[in-house]
Amino acid sequence: MTDLQYPVKDKVAIVTGGGTGIGLATALMLAGRGAKIAVAGPEAAPLDEAVARVEATGGEAIALIMDVTNEETVANGIAQVVDRFGRLDILHANAAQTGMLAGDGLIADMDADFWDRAFAVNLRGAMLTAKHAIPRMIAAGGGSVVFTGSGKGLAGDLDFPAYGTTKAGLLSLSRYIATQYGKQGIRSNVVVVGLVMTEALDRNMPPEAQTLMREHNMVDYLGRPEDIAEVVAFLASDQSRYITGASIVADGGFTSHSAVFADMMRFTANQSKDIL
Repeated sequence: MTDLQYPVKDKVAIVTGGGTGIGLATALMLAGRGAKIAVAGPEAAPLDEAVARVEATGGEAIALIMDVTNEETVANGIAQVVDRFGRLDILHANAAQTGMLAGDGLIADMDADFWDRAFAVNLRGAMLTAKHAIPRMIAAGGGSVVFTGSGKGLAGDLDFPAYGTTKAGLLSLSRYIATQYGKQGIRSNVVVVGLVMTEALDRNMPPEAQTLMREHNMVDYLGRPEDIAEVVAFLASDQSRYITGASIVADGGFTSHSAVFADMMRFTANQSKDIL
């Protein structure tokens, strides 16, 4: 895609969780289409690498060490972006607590501190970044907020209830932002993400599990970070000016079908074999 199709040229974007995965893919894609980028996260090394990759293609980027649960660091980080680039137009609120998901199991066994930490990063952090980005966007004439949601926030499951509940909360947060600030030029949307195969997940997820997930996709492949970045880039651009308060599901059709879809596919295939 060119910046003529998804015009973000000369816009300024901040991407939280911008050093890896979906955030990195989004930062690179927006930069490739002419936006100036601030990548934010808790660790310097991946952010510095992201900045280097943007600059290697001729783009402009800065790194922000930011703990999204700490309001002071969020406010200071967003102020740095405006000081450097003069404005703020796009917020991709992508930061999420994922490193502790191994403890995100049964509700009856849930550690309350674990639960609170998930909410602090995934939901409070999203609110804080939006809180401090929105006035800067209004001052610049408007802007787009894009949250990274998850299919885990759409339905119950056997695992990840803390993560899923925070992601469900983003749907409501986004609608409130769209309602409260729409007349001031602010749009807010959520990209509801299915399984996305980052390099680390590709290495560590057993092939059998990947096959199981692919069976439930309507397309015959698993998503990549760039697939999500395409949707974020569209929502960040003026091409999506009539879309706000919405949730766009980018999961290969995983949540669009009957829960027994894959089982019925196998059943039908076996029935055909029996007839033959």
